[in-house]
Amino acid sequence: MFLICVLCYDESWEDSMRLVAKWLINIILMLVVLVAVFALILPSIFASRLAVVYSGSMAPAMPRGALAVMEPVDTATIKVGDIIAFNPVRDPETTVSHRVIEVLDGETLSFRTKGDANKDPDTDEVGAAEVIGRVRFNISDLGYVLERMGRYTRNRLGFALLICLPTIVLVTSATMDLNFMLSSGKRRARLRKKMMERRKKRKLR
Repeated sequence: MFLICVLCYDESWEDSMRLVAKWLINIILMLVVLVAVFALILPSIFASRLAVVYSGSMAPAMPRGALAVMEPVDTATIKVGDIIAFNPVRDPETTVSHRVIEVLDGETLSFRTKGDANKDPDTDEVGAAEVIGRVRFNISDLGYVLERMGRYTRNRLGFALLICLPTIVLVTSATMDLNFMLSSGKRRARLRKKMMERRKKRKLR
C-alpha cells in the first residue's frame, strides 16, 4: 500500500510539473498572438492609428519606445492640454505628437504645441489640416516590440510564424491537456480500484 501511495505521489507530482510547464508555454504563445492581433486588427476595428514614439520630447507622459494610440478628431474640439499627432509642413513624412499649449482661433484654426520635456514651444504653429489625430493613450515599450514584429508580419512567412503557428500550437496543446486530464483520471481510478481490491482481500483473510 505504501508503494502504491509513493507511486501515486510521484506520478501526480510529475504530472503537475508537466502541466505547469505547458500552461506557461501556452500563456507566452497567447501573449504573442494577442500582441500581433492588437497591432494588426484592432486599429482597423476602432478606427485608430498606431505610432511608435521615437524621441523623448514627451517624456515622461510618452516615453521613448512607447506605442501611441491615436483617434480621429474634429479639430474644433481640440483644447489646451490635449496631445495631438500631426505632420509638420516642413517634414510631412514625419509624425509628431506634442501637447497643445494654446489654441489660435484666427482666420484659420491653428495650435501652438510643445513637447513636455522641451524647454521651448515648437517654432511653427500647427494648422488644422496638419492634425491627423488625438492621442488617446500610450503603452510603454510596446512600440518597439510591435515595430520588430511588424517587420516579420509584412510577409506571409512572418504572419504564419507569429500568428498562425502559435494559434495551432495553442489549440493542439489544449487538446493534449484535455486528453491528459482524462487519462490521469483513469489512472487514479485504476489505482483506487487496486487499493479497494487489496483491502477486500485483506478482510477476507
